[in-house]
Amino acid sequence: MKQIRITERLLSFSIVLLILVSCRTRVDLGNETTAPVLSTLFNNRMLLLLKGTYSSDSPIEWSDYNNGTGALYIDSQETGNDPTMTLSGLPLAANLPIYIDIGEIRISSKFSKGFNDLTQIRDSLDSTKFWDFIAPNRQVYCTNPYSIDNDTCQSEGGLLKMQDFLNGTGAQYPSNDPSAKTEVNGLGVFGRQYYYTGIYFRSIVTGYATDAGVPITTTRFDNRVIPGSGLNIVPRNNYTPGTSNAAKSTIVPKMFPVLYSQKATQRDMEIREGFDPYILEVRINFKENLMAHSYLSARNQVITYVGISDIFFDHKGEGDAGGNLIARSRVIYPETASSLVITGGKNSRLHHYAVFRSDETELTTTLPLAATPARSSTKIRYLNAGEYKLVCLGDTTKQDGFPETVVSQTTFSIPEQPFRATYTVELPCPN
Repeated sequence: MKQIRITERLLSFSIVLLILVSCRTRVDLGNETTAPVLSTLFNNRMLLLLKGTYSSDSPIEWSDYNNGTGALYIDSQETGNDPTMTLSGLPLAANLPIYIDIGEIRISSKFSKGFNDLTQIRDSLDSTKFWDFIAPNRQVYCTNPYSIDNDTCQSEGGLLKMQDFLNGTGAQYPSNDPSAKTEVNGLGVFGRQYYYTGIYFRSIVTGYATDAGVPITTTRFDNRVIPGSGLNIVPRNNYTPGTSNAAKSTIVPKMFPVLYSQKATQRDMEIREGFDPYILEVRINFKENLMAHSYLSARNQVITYVGISDIFFDHKGEGDAGGNLIARSRVIYPETASSLVITGGKNSRLHHYAVFRSDETELTTTLPLAATPARSSTKIRYLNAGEYKLVCLGDTTKQDGFPETVVSQTTFSIPEQPFRATYTVELPCPN
């Protein structure tokens, strides 16, 4: 009889384990309800997705790059004063090797302490008080293996995560639910509002770089020399072009972290009280904005490399080329969020549909709340209730992969109910 009871207990345990392993969430990651989210086995509420795209939904394909040529953008060498580049062997955008090493992702609810791009954070104690360390685990993504042994990217699924990082699905970043540790004190009636997100990049290596016309083949990534040529572009993007050495001592480097600051009037990073699952989506404009740059080294030799395009700050041959990689975050409740179907797109490779909150005015200097290329009929998922602007934006004034020209716009609203509804808005784009 005792043996039978032990057998029954083992059988019951096996059934429970099978249910846990086989469970699927109702979070829509593009495969509707069929996508398993392993992190939910350990984290009951939050799924952190990191996207390296201007678009939140259905970003451009590599073949659509640079108005359909598939070529990387080239910084101006005449008006821009970049030293003459060595472009021999420059790959198409689709063939550019990319290696990304991320230290962690943080968020903060301390609005006043984060003014002026974190310059009020003076030491490690200030930093610890300011940030919620929700994702302290290092992640390594790569487009192709960089060693014959089991490197960090291969051992941790970084090849697949890089695909999700660039294709609009979003790479699942291991994280802790910040509401779990505040539940004891209570989140309040409306929850807790977060205002800042920080992405700490340890290294971003793009796989094309030359020194005086000779490929740079000594660049290390993950303690290994990468195959082919390449350069770590993080040091190049820490400061805006023309920043003096004296000024650098008073400025927080722009890649440590890549910072998103939500305005106080916006409520897109609110974690509500309760137990309903949510997605924290963190986006940067990486995929669409890759551009070849050049500068003179300390040895007076021309360095050519692939970095971020001149979106806000023109690079004119300086060693620094930062300020053009930006971020945006939002909290999504997939159980209640609605979708938007947009018609009227003209399939232009130079135009995007962008969704902003109705009170936003900085439409060409920030990432939209959500966005997608201007195809004839396209869909944006996961919009919480509220008042919005739908804007047709064109990459026409200065073609660098970032839409900087407002072509047309309209308004629409998402009501509180019904949940998970689909709304249709027509906006010709371009006119």
